[in-house]
Amino acid sequence: MLFNGGEKLILLKRDPPKKLLLANALLRRLDPNHELFSYYTNLSNRLQAGFQGEKRVDRHWLEITNLDKHYLLFNYECFNEFGFPHQIDTLLLTSKFLLIIDIKNISGRIDYDEDKHQLIRTNIDGSFDSFSSPFDQVIRHGQYFTRVFNQLKIPLPIECAIISSNPSTIIGNMPKHPLFFHVSGLRFYINKLVSNYDSVLSAQEMDRISKFLMANLKRQEPKVEIPIEHLRKGVLCEICNFKVQMQYRRGTWCCSKCGVRNKKAIFQALDDYRLLINDRITNQEFRDFFGVHSVYTASKVLLRLGLPTVGENRGRNYLIPENIIEGGPF
Repeated sequence: MLFNGGEKLILLKRDPPKKLLLANALLRRLDPNHELFSYYTNLSNRLQAGFQGEKRVDRHWLEITNLDKHYLLFNYECFNEFGFPHQIDTLLLTSKFLLIIDIKNISGRIDYDEDKHQLIRTNIDGSFDSFSSPFDQVIRHGQYFTRVFNQLKIPLPIECAIISSNPSTIIGNMPKHPLFFHVSGLRFYINKLVSNYDSVLSAQEMDRISKFLMANLKRQEPKVEIPIEHLRKGVLCEICNFKVQMQYRRGTWCCSKCGVRNKKAIFQALDDYRLLINDRITNQEFRDFFGVHSVYTASKVLLRLGLPTVGENRGRNYLIPENIIEGGPF
């Protein structure tokens, strides 16, 4: 649990979405001529723009100082009683209300067709794009929490809002509820909610709900089914835009093209392996993927990485943690 200020408790921080990490790993490992390379390029660009938009919205919470003790959960995911997922950009839990926020980073002019439940963007050149209804999405989230709170006998009002993180977006015809507004209006929207509601939860009840939310956190695990033979193997040189496989020499990784030497380049490569292939690796798999021919050298490298292990001798697997990219004992 992280604390930000005296009464603001951030239970879930904003991490890059797993789909974005997967797409970026594939862009490092796929040949540019691969049939799926352009697809993952577009996916990465779209997800990166959305992630940056979410972070722009997150910064505005620092200026909201009129809330009593409250909890923020970014990128909250769970499954409902029917087994279907809910992915929520931001949850705000207060003693007065629960706020569900969906964040959109869409340029151009956007209008909503209520009869067709369709968000329509008008581009500068006059062309149109359609998007699924964010209104249906946040209302569905709200209905789920209404069912949950009714079951738990929690009399907490639930509010929903859709926020545009792109300052150039022109918000056209929209329903009156839930509200769709620019991020600059977040502080004023929160002020209005605070004024409209009275506290219905004690600090102990809020703590209980926050623990319930965290206990029910369950993320979807996106998977990529691309044969390993389609992937570039090895530790790839970042300076050469991940086009050149580096060689292990005397305790470091060396690029034969640009001459760079980098002990930490292995961490990005291991993270790619974790995302695209498996979160555990044997000595033989390490040698095959990273181009290390000696069993002894591979054992020494894996030992220096300090990875946790399961099994013994030839059955030993080295576990690749999610934070491997942050580095190890080197």
